[in-house]
Amino acid sequence: MSRRLLVILLALGVLATIGGVAAGLLLARDPGPVAEAAGPTTIPETTAPVTSEPASSTSPADSSSTTSTTSGLDLQAQVVERVEDGVLVRYDASEPVTAVLNWGFGDPTQHQLRFPGPAGEGTIKLVLPTTARAVSMQVTGRSADGRAGSTDTMTARRLVRRVVLEVRDLTLDIPNGTGGITTRFRGTSLAPLGPGLAGPTASSEPFAFPPSVLGAGASSGPLTLRLLHEVPPDLQRARQVTLTIPFPRSGRITLGRDVSGAGITAQLRLRVTVTES
Repeated sequence: MSRRLLVILLALGVLATIGGVAAGLLLARDPGPVAEAAGPTTIPETTAPVTSEPASSTSPADSSSTTSTTSGLDLQAQVVERVEDGVLVRYDASEPVTAVLNWGFGDPTQHQLRFPGPAGEGTIKLVLPTTARAVSMQVTGRSADGRAGSTDTMTARRLVRRVVLEVRDLTLDIPNGTGGITTRFRGTSLAPLGPGLAGPTASSEPFAFPPSVLGAGASSGPLTLRLLHEVPPDLQRARQVTLTIPFPRSGRITLGRDVSGAGITAQLRLRVTVTES
């Protein structure tokens, strides 16, 4: 083989080697099928903090709904009149309610009185014919959908009339022997004269019975007089007389009365005063 031919063969071998390497590099850089078979690309996990709402938070719609079902009931009450046997209480509500008057002495939860209804307003009489004590009251109401409301506590008592009986003048005519008189009015007894006072007359200083509360509708009351007369050697004689004392509705009246019994006479001038509070 000639030297020239050997050079040509070596050159062709080198070229063949370089071509194979280049083709291998081109095949390694082909992204098509290999990239599709790899599946989704994995994204590295972030380290930024994750925030979330507290579990107790509610949406504006939920909050509005809760408010509308638990509020919006306006309830007011007042004492519209005090009478001798009780008080009249009225309530006004923003919508029809079933209303109850709670009342008691110091504690308004001791007793209950139901208003007619359901209604948006109502009046009821709390009957208190025998007591002059103040009562505490509160009106509670419940709407058809269950919402409840209550008023502030009120304090009131029935209209109270008090009477004072004054004896402005009292004279006993005692024709002989000795005499005396005792008096009783609305549970109080007083002995203004005697017994054992010598005649012919005896007089007392003005005096008055303590104020007392009248019952509902009271228009009169008894004044009891006990006349005492003794003429020795006879035993003491006594006579009891009851006078009916009229009571004005309010204000003052003056009365004159003469009473005889057991041999003596009592002359009285009375003043009756009735006040309201």
